[in-house]
Amino acid sequence: MKQKELSILLRAVVALCGLVWLFFFYWFGKNFVLSLIEPDYILTANALPFSILIPVLIAMIDAWRILTRIGKNNSFCVENARGLRRVSFCALIDTVLVILWGLTSYFHDHVPFANGNEWFYVLLLVIAVVGVSATAGAAALSHLTLKAADLQDDNDLTI
Repeated sequence: MKQKELSILLRAVVALCGLVWLFFFYWFGKNFVLSLIEPDYILTANALPFSILIPVLIAMIDAWRILTRIGKNNSFCVENARGLRRVSFCALIDTVLVILWGLTSYFHDHVPFANGNEWFYVLLLVIAVVGVSATAGAAALSHLTLKAADLQDDNDLTI
């Protein structure tokens, strides 16, 4: 598969993820607006999932920009390294927010593991592990991309 075709395929995946993000944005955004309008609506349990979606949007925008540069045969550049660093930071923020959301819901419930809620906490733990892994992976890719960009600049100056 050529680099331009790979870029188009991956941008289609990012666009599909964007549609899923819009669904969740609508779902949690509706709860957030209700928490602002109705005084009895609990803000902490419903506003935090809404705030989890913001770093995802930033990471998707950066991923789109990185994939566009890859499609233009500019894979190893400083801008891609910075974008990957932002993706890493967004993954870290998102992981911390998911853990805070889980702790908030744990302490908010009177009976935390009633009605099968233990699977919710197992899912939060899995998401936290995946988030930390994504943070480390994006940070490592950012570092390697920056080193490759430096090597490419040195190569371009040599020739």
